[in-house]
Amino acid sequence: MKCIQCEVEIESDDNFCWNCGHWTAKGYSFLKDKNNVDKIIKGYVMKQDERFNLLVVITLLTFFLFFGFVMLRGEDMFKPFVFLKKQIDNYVYGYNTSIINTNNIYNKKNIETLDDAYEIIKKDFSSQSWKCFSSTELSILEYELMDNYNIASVTFCDISYNEATKISNVIKRIYELFPNITGGLTNITITNAKTQSEYIAYFQPRYQFVNSNDDIANFNKVNKTQILLNSYYFLNENILSTNINEVVGSGWYVDDATWESAIAHEFGHYISFMTLLKEYGLSNITLETNLNSSVINKVLKYFDSGSHSKNIVSNALNNYNLKYNSNLTLEQFSLAISNYSGTKDEHGNIIFEETIAEGVHDYYLHGTNCKKESYEIIQVIKNKLQGEI
Repeated sequence: MKCIQCEVEIESDDNFCWNCGHWTAKGYSFLKDKNNVDKIIKGYVMKQDERFNLLVVITLLTFFLFFGFVMLRGEDMFKPFVFLKKQIDNYVYGYNTSIINTNNIYNKKNIETLDDAYEIIKKDFSSQSWKCFSSTELSILEYELMDNYNIASVTFCDISYNEATKISNVIKRIYELFPNITGGLTNITITNAKTQSEYIAYFQPRYQFVNSNDDIANFNKVNKTQILLNSYYFLNENILSTNINEVVGSGWYVDDATWESAIAHEFGHYISFMTLLKEYGLSNITLETNLNSSVINKVLKYFDSGSHSKNIVSNALNNYNLKYNSNLTLEQFSLAISNYSGTKDEHGNIIFEETIAEGVHDYYLHGTNCKKESYEIIQVIKNKLQGEI
């Protein structure tokens, strides 16, 4: 028997040609019977209904399983995606970078007390902590620093435990040397600098964190006073294993400087800032209200002008010249500590904030065996922190 359409051999009981799909005489007579057609359609519809119901069941089961895993595992479920992003960023930039966002800003938040301000700072970073592959030991280091020195948030994130321990030791030693600086710093955080080697660490006296764009008459503001750690250095062991002098140049920092001790330099800026806050009767600038806003802005303007740091160094120089029957100039005095301490701005003026910071850096590393010029700066600073001058 042959197909009337393509003339290939077919079986006598075939309804359709196996080659071209045309119906056969038997198939034609079968489909012309309405009863047969109804059976086919009904069976097809029932089969589709069964498939749809099965699809709904599978979808609901998948949803509940996913929801259950999220409830049990929480944000850990998404860590593989975070790990993948870190690997991609490492490939793109050529070095490890931080996953933490330190540039968040919140608006129209009702902040009534300093505790409220601290709470929103803590929450901003705790909500991101799941992205970090940190250990329990690392978390303990962070909490110890926060509790002991009243710092709202310390976020090492992906810094190795060994490196975080070194950084923690620097911080602890600074607070031992200058116990009166507690309470002004809100954050110590790993971050990504704008350029890879922009800074090793960086002190930022004010980052307007909450309600920066809102009228203070409607909302109190929250400022972060923070020390930022550049991920380019502190997340890359190959860089940390290199002597710092090979990168910044010999003599730039004080003798025996390390990557970690550079953080003490940044604490020098913070300490200088704290002496200015003391002069204005402030312990911090974290909660900015109608009552203290004008004072805070005045303090920051004065700090940025460099007049405060120049007064500190000038006092230290006068004490030095009297004590050692010397006649050093401000420039000679500043450069005696390190090359960095004598840095000048674009107008040729010494940046005395760097002189103070290097004096603190020297004192951190060498104690009373630091350079005499550094020690005189330290004495002026300590007197100011105690409210004596």
